[in-house]
Amino acid sequence: MRSLGVTCWLLLICALFPSRKLTAQDIHVLVLDALNGKPQANVKVESLCAGPPRNFSGKAAFTNDKGVATISYACNDKQVIEIEVFPPNKKEQCGGDAGMTLNDVVSKGFLSKPDSADGIWCPTKVSKKLEPVPGQVILFVKKPTWWQSHVAG
Repeated sequence: MRSLGVTCWLLLICALFPSRKLTAQDIHVLVLDALNGKPQANVKVESLCAGPPRNFSGKAAFTNDKGVATISYACNDKQVIEIEVFPPNKKEQCGGDAGMTLNDVVSKGFLSKPDSADGIWCPTKVSKKLEPVPGQVILFVKKPTWWQSHVAG
């Protein structure tokens, strides 16, 4: 009977004070045009926690007029965050977002490299002027050139 009481207390404590690793954390995703740095409104933002114990896909969010979407993440410390953006116009995401963890984003922030692999050869003029912001992911989009959309890609 005593062990049942201890178990009940442990369950109550876990319910009242959940572990940070298991609770959702808000992340702000800022989407900017790689050519002019203007915020991109109405961009669909999808997120994924990749890695063990299982992949977890979050709900989609849309950017506001300031180019910011807020997504809630429930990733553990070892999972990698993958974020994809889908603008309503013919722009595409620049570069990849490999190597982000929830802890990195919350503590330091993440600034995408628009000219990295998996991109569409985006310029870095705008991104060089920015610094990462804790709790925020900054991603870039650009309309592909004729060559990129017809020949290279």
